[in-house]
Amino acid sequence: MSVAPSQFEKCYKHPSNDIVLFCMSLECRQPLCKDCCKLHVQQHNQNGTQAQLDTVDNVRQQLLNNVHEMKTKFEEERTILHHFNVSESPELLKQIQNKLQRIKQTLMTAVNEYCIQLEEQVKQKIHLQKQSHPGERKDLHHKLNQIIINLDQQEKMLLQPKYIRGCLMVMSDEQNHDFEQLTLEVDDALKIYLSNAFDVYVHDDKLQKIIQTFTEYVDIYQVNLTEELEHLSKKIRDNSQLVPQIPKKNIQNQKIAQQPIPIKETKQYHSIYDEKFSSNNFASQSQFKRSYGDKKQDQYYQKIYQ
Repeated sequence: MSVAPSQFEKCYKHPSNDIVLFCMSLECRQPLCKDCCKLHVQQHNQNGTQAQLDTVDNVRQQLLNNVHEMKTKFEEERTILHHFNVSESPELLKQIQNKLQRIKQTLMTAVNEYCIQLEEQVKQKIHLQKQSHPGERKDLHHKLNQIIINLDQQEKMLLQPKYIRGCLMVMSDEQNHDFEQLTLEVDDALKIYLSNAFDVYVHDDKLQKIIQTFTEYVDIYQVNLTEELEHLSKKIRDNSQLVPQIPKKNIQNQKIAQQPIPIKETKQYHSIYDEKFSSNNFASQSQFKRSYGDKKQDQYYQKIYQ
């Protein structure tokens, strides 16, 4: 990509002349028209020094190359600066989130599997308890129910106005209720039942230790990325080209012509630190920079042509 050559600018000392040359001597660095050039060369000759003349196009191109190379270097430094920023790196953030998700799935799977095994053990205990005394309690339950029903009927008959019949029934049925034998049967049945009795006891102190132990499974620690930083910085900086120096040459007899200047595109970079700047702020900043640049340019001209 290139831009069309700009028009020559007029000399401040000789308004009818175009600025066509630069003297690139370290003590000069001045823009010159053809009349300024003659006087400037004479001044160098009087001082016993050599004028280092170059066309404005060449100087502009070389300075543009230098500025672009320096800008590229600063962009590389910015890349290095933001390389280790987790909040700005979707890849690093995704890696951390994947690790957290894996931790969550592992722990939840382990807890679910343990609870399923625990529930299965309880079911087996209940089944074993039922199988160990299939009929004792059932038979005793029906036997006790029948006795209680008979006694309830006898109680009601004794409470009736005509209770003689009830008295005879109670007296004839007393010997049919062997209470002592029945208590022995109840005790024996309960002994068999209780021999397989169980409960679930929760060790709250150990459960708390398990929760505390979670902190031992995962560490959030400070990493030492010094070696990686050195490797990354060396790789980026070694791949960058050195900033070319402006060659010094005498072109007093060369033909001067404006040439198209290639423009390299600037890489766009967005950071979380840029969010606070709105488009209006950027516009105002750009306007400020232009006016500031114009003032600086006027100061340079005034200094040179004093």
